[in-house]
Amino acid sequence: MPLIVLRSRGQALIETAIALPVFLLAMFGVVWALQTGVLGERIQLVARYGGMVSAEINPYQQYSLYSMYAAAANRAAPVACTAPPGDLLANGAPLASPAPASQPFWQPSSGSTQTATACTRTFSSAAGLTTPKILGSANVTVNATNDVPSFLHFATGKTTAWNATMNQMRSPDMTALAQCYPAVGAAFQASVSPPIPAPPLPTNDVPPITQPDTAPLAPDGGCLGP
Repeated sequence: MPLIVLRSRGQALIETAIALPVFLLAMFGVVWALQTGVLGERIQLVARYGGMVSAEINPYQQYSLYSMYAAAANRAAPVACTAPPGDLLANGAPLASPAPASQPFWQPSSGSTQTATACTRTFSSAAGLTTPKILGSANVTVNATNDVPSFLHFATGKTTAWNATMNQMRSPDMTALAQCYPAVGAAFQASVSPPIPAPPLPTNDVPPITQPDTAPLAPDGGCLGP
């Protein structure tokens, strides 16, 4: 009987020695997967936040008669194109104060975060539109990596790359309308810079407009710059 007990204890020790590393490997793998999953989600949040920031506008410069006069004088205000700050992933989820800063475990590898925003114009041909419509576009890109534990390098490599893209659409500013619809630009230019000498006034009453022109304006396809 004592011999049987001794063999049972030895078998349990061997089984523990074999199973414990496998268990620890699986447990730390789950912890790492949790870390990377949270980081991927936070990178998506930063891209969405960056799209919202890039869509912020100055109504005085972009949606007023001031901007139309500036466009007529070739002094159009530049389109705002703001990239989200790279430290958003170190702040709270991803907004800054008053949200608490993230702990290092939930942050990407140091110096790996890159953000960029490309602003331009685009024509939308969505269902229900009679003609393509001009829209402003801000394409936000966020990239980051996180380190992989050394015991998982054989399966995943040393780092895991994450990226997210957000294409934020917005209403066109007055400058875009004047440049992309030549009829609008020409009408405004004629109203602020009448010909010299001025044309003679009509000798008879101008008939009222009974049927307004509702034909769609033809856009200029060469105006899709920033």
